[in-house]
Amino acid sequence: MNRYLMVLVVSWGLYFSSALAEDASSFQNNILEIPRVDTPEQVGKYQNAEFKLAPDGRWDLLRASEAQQAFIDEIEVKILESFPIQIHVAVSGFLATPCHHLGPINKRYANNRFEIAVNMTPPQPDTACITVVEPFQITIPLDVYGLPAGTYQVSVNDKSGSFVLDKDNQ
Repeated sequence: MNRYLMVLVVSWGLYFSSALAEDASSFQNNILEIPRVDTPEQVGKYQNAEFKLAPDGRWDLLRASEAQQAFIDEIEVKILESFPIQIHVAVSGFLATPCHHLGPINKRYANNRFEIAVNMTPPQPDTACITVVEPFQITIPLDVYGLPAGTYQVSVNDKSGSFVLDKDNQ
């Protein structure tokens, strides 16, 4: 299997698994679990938040972890030759160590801007790991079906790009 096809297959798997997991909030035994919490500054700023419903009706925060973003070297916005148009963002970067893994990829769209956070999951405490960076490449599809013609911005962690739809994409 060639390298591009393998990257594409893995990327689609990550996309669908993270897309399904993002919407899986649950409430059980007075505990509300929220997999992803967005802030105005960052999509997916907090992960795996848990709140407990107290007898007096208030919500107590039990835990939440701040997302650790992967380091991004470069992004490339790719317009696929199809109709409706498909847009993919090729991302290359690195993780802090080989023991870190790609974590959730969080996305949101508003005002002609796609904001993407590529996160990494740290190793378990007390894991012995060499201190070298681990490179990665992923391809992230954008949901552009139904968008009107126009210019769109894309940001992935601290890198940005743009693309133009010459006509309505439907």
